Amino acid sequence: MKNQHSRIPGLLQSDLYVGKMAVEILSKNERSPGLGRYSYWGNAAISDGVLGADQDDDIIDFIEEDEDSLQPKLDLHPWKILIADDDSNVHDTTLLALSGVKIHDRPLEFIHAYSAKEARAVISANPDIALVLLDVVMETVDAGLKLVNIIRNEMALTNLRIVLRTGQPGYAPEQQVSEEFAIDGYTTKSKLTRSLLISVLNDTLASSHDNTDLPN
Repeated sequence: MKNQHSRIPGLLQSDLYVGKMAVEILSKNERSPGLGRYSYWGNAAISDGVLGADQDDDIIDFIEEDEDSLQPKLDLHPWKILIADDDSNVHDTTLLALSGVKIHDRPLEFIHAYSAKEARAVISANPDIALVLLDVVMETVDAGLKLVNIIRNEMALTNLRIVLRTGQPGYAPEQQVSEEFAIDGYTTKSKLTRSLLISVLNDTLASSHDNTDLPN
């Protein structure tokens, strides 16, 4: 007696029977009790579908996309920062300290000036500068302070952020300077660490982050 499950090429007889029943169900567009989904068999591929739906000859598989890939990717403009200092080492150390740093999710772009006169020309040529890291003692002992008055009064740039950095605080005491000049921050070079510099930038640019009228 032959085994009722003897093989025929590619299928067991029992598999062939089940497949035949499935085809009959689909051809009648009927839903069997407990059979809410069906699978196509062929070429070792299985694709799920819902009974009762119209089927094309070709089967399309949809690949789920990550939620992040569906979100628009915005290219944020960098903060443009002017370093105004007559000491080239200050420029180099500032770049080193802020390398790869982002402030409010935006990268930093630096422009350099080595005198108050040069800084004024750079500011005039770049209206999108957001912040100036300004030395006090350059051509003269108060060159930076004079530039603050020029920026605020002659150039009428009230929204440009100015942070004074001085290596000689005796020429510009913090309390006096903060009261007499329209600045947004004050630091001494001897106490200015990398973390403090980043904190100063974060605080100073915080309002610019939410105010579209400010340089960005």
